[in-house]
Amino acid sequence: MTGVEKRILLVSRDSLLSLEIDKLLGFNAGIEYELDTIYPFEKALDSINKTEYSLVIIDLPEGNKCIEAVENICSLAAGLPLIVLTHSGFRNAALALKKGADYVVSKSTMDGELFSQNILSAIDRKKIENELKLKDNILQAVNYAAEIFLAQSNWESWIVEVLARLGQASQSDRVYVFRNNKNTTNDFSSVLHAEWAIPGIQNISEYSNIFDSEKMNSGINRWGKLFNDGQIIQGNIKDLPQTEQQFLTKTGVKSLIAVPIHIDHKWWGFIGFDNCKQEKEWTVDEIDALKTAARIFGAAISRQAAEEELTYLATHDFLTGLPNRMLFEDRFNQSVARADRSGEKIAIVSIDMNKFKSVNDSYGHPVGDKVLVEAARRFGSALRSSDTCARLGGDEFGVITENVRNKGDAMRVMEKLTAAMRDPVFEGNKEIWISASMGAAIYPDNGKILEDLMRLADKALYQVKEKQTSFKIYKDEQYTLLKE
Repeated sequence: MTGVEKRILLVSRDSLLSLEIDKLLGFNAGIEYELDTIYPFEKALDSINKTEYSLVIIDLPEGNKCIEAVENICSLAAGLPLIVLTHSGFRNAALALKKGADYVVSKSTMDGELFSQNILSAIDRKKIENELKLKDNILQAVNYAAEIFLAQSNWESWIVEVLARLGQASQSDRVYVFRNNKNTTNDFSSVLHAEWAIPGIQNISEYSNIFDSEKMNSGINRWGKLFNDGQIIQGNIKDLPQTEQQFLTKTGVKSLIAVPIHIDHKWWGFIGFDNCKQEKEWTVDEIDALKTAARIFGAAISRQAAEEELTYLATHDFLTGLPNRMLFEDRFNQSVARADRSGEKIAIVSIDMNKFKSVNDSYGHPVGDKVLVEAARRFGSALRSSDTCARLGGDEFGVITENVRNKGDAMRVMEKLTAAMRDPVFEGNKEIWISASMGAAIYPDNGKILEDLMRLADKALYQVKEKQTSFKIYKDEQYTLLKE
């Protein structure tokens, strides 16, 4: 076969008509046709579901049955060009055209050359209409993505809906977003971020066994460099390099387009569109629209990252990375809510570094900062993940520890914090010995407001410094020394 193949479906029980049309199609030199003749109409519908046709010709009795056939075909395959044949002038021609037929042709006046031109015209016109409609649908889906991603603070909760809109508009069977795992130019390793698929098509996550780093690197390792350079991957799987074919065919895809997502000029990940039922060619306009969708993803992710960074800076100490006083208060409120439900207590520990001024005076503030960072690390390692250690200012720290049953539990927490300070901090060949004084108050025994509890914990801490001991706890407005 040397020409362009066009597969045509004839819905007719007239075997002579099939031969006649097959002969008439020969007027288009250089174009190869395959004609399928099927009857009754119900079988034709089933064939349309299973076969990719370029055109449908209906030869049915005039009247309601013919109009119903036009409606059913246009409903089943709106983008498929349709020609209706009639014996007479066909009084319902206008209605057939209104219902979606492209041409109504009288069988008695069928001219070979004219008829073949009608076929090509119907196919070409429908192709243009489909491309324009597809482009418009994609642009609408892209606008929807922009509206959601750039206007909604919780855009992550909408991501599957956005992928569905983009998938339906682009006539894709599956859409997914992978985020870059290594961010290198040579290796390709990505993690699934979100996905959508039409009914009957498996989600890409169903193939998780082949999406590990080693297999992805060996199968599609060139993708990383292309994505890093801002290039897309597109085409029929059979036309891609052999190693990629072997990898991708396992996912059931026949054609795909994958568009990189960049944030601040760095490759973050990619959005992929798969066609699993049949191969697909993407137009330049469609590709441009999908590139715009990828840029919108990048803008939304960049904005989210910026907001997260601002939130982090507003709630964490810049030097140690520990929560600051504002986050400390928020964590306390959360702990109180849990304690009230469980009936357990909370210990609030106030910590003050001993003789820290002498460290700054002797070694300088950069070394003093290093000591504070190390102290913060040690405090954090001595606590449970459910506890909170915060830097409240200077060399002052605060701890919230939950699930405290009595003051003995609070004492054991302070013992661990004290033990974490026993080893020196090294500055070059010099050993800097550090220690801390601590005081604690218990919620709700000593109070229910954080300010009051911190004030009482500080009182206990001051008594520790006067007694030159390690830690103590406040109780009943007296300073009860737990450890001398």
